[in-house]
Amino acid sequence: MKVEEARETLASAAEDEDPIIIPASVLKELTLDDIPEGASVQIGTMKEGVYHMEWNGRLYRDGGGVSGEAEHLWTRKYWYAPLGLEQYLDLVRRAVETRHRLRGDVELTDYDDDGAYIRLQFKIRTDESNPAKAYEKVRKISDEVEEVAERAADEVGKRIAEVAARLSGWGSEPLDKLVEKVETSKSTDDKGRSLEELASRLFEQIPGFAVTGRLRTATEEIDISIVNDATEPRIRRESALLLAECKNWTSKCGKDEFVIFREKLENRKRRCSLGFLISWNGFTTTVTKEMLRGSREEALIVPVTGQDIRAAVRSGDVLKELVRCWDAAVTL
Repeated sequence: MKVEEARETLASAAEDEDPIIIPASVLKELTLDDIPEGASVQIGTMKEGVYHMEWNGRLYRDGGGVSGEAEHLWTRKYWYAPLGLEQYLDLVRRAVETRHRLRGDVELTDYDDDGAYIRLQFKIRTDESNPAKAYEKVRKISDEVEEVAERAADEVGKRIAEVAARLSGWGSEPLDKLVEKVETSKSTDDKGRSLEELASRLFEQIPGFAVTGRLRTATEEIDISIVNDATEPRIRRESALLLAECKNWTSKCGKDEFVIFREKLENRKRRCSLGFLISWNGFTTTVTKEMLRGSREEALIVPVTGQDIRAAVRSGDVLKELVRCWDAAVTL
């Protein structure tokens, strides 16, 4: 969408219409006068015919400034986080009410639980007349409100992952035996879990990495989550949160899996700039083409093959192999 198209669409928008979806790059070119009373804006980008939303909420004109309204609308049927939907949104609601009492810049506007779904909405006031600056402030406040609930969900997920790993005998086999298990496992579950354990234990050898196994969030499953406090300069400059995805398939990993993994990085509230996509049997040429096409994007995905993993196990220098893969991805 171009700037002029956005202005024309907003000018003709009525109060009862759905929000106008525009990219963040276009929002930077708009002024308060471009957003009429009653119209609202959501921030997202069209990719391959599907809108990818940056934030669950809308912006609208509020007197002489721009305010936002965050929206959480979830059904219990499709909620996958270890922390229950009711408990998660109750924590968000309490955080909104506390911040409203102490600072007055947020206000609960709707909370409804009919047994099947829960809707929570809260208004975020800003003193900004510049739409782009207002959006930055709205996102910052929204993230701060949800911090406690996110942390609680992470802690529950990590605890469950630790118990599951202990029950499965995680860490009891030497690395060379795990390599053999990755290559010879028959069932899909055994193949996937053996590669996840091997990759996790290798990541754990990197100074400054704190590794968590398989986690389930509200909308997706993450194989490996890493808190990055690495001492190696190139890795240390990356985000505090890193992700890894493991594919132990008989075939090569392709573009679709690459794109899905990239979306997982993007879904981490702009807190994840680096991910490792591990495919035991390598990658198709479409992955290389997709990496070249997205070379200007902030997030970097580093492809790691079974050959790379075996080299790390044989040499005992995991960091060296990981940096070599990082270099290859950056210089592609």
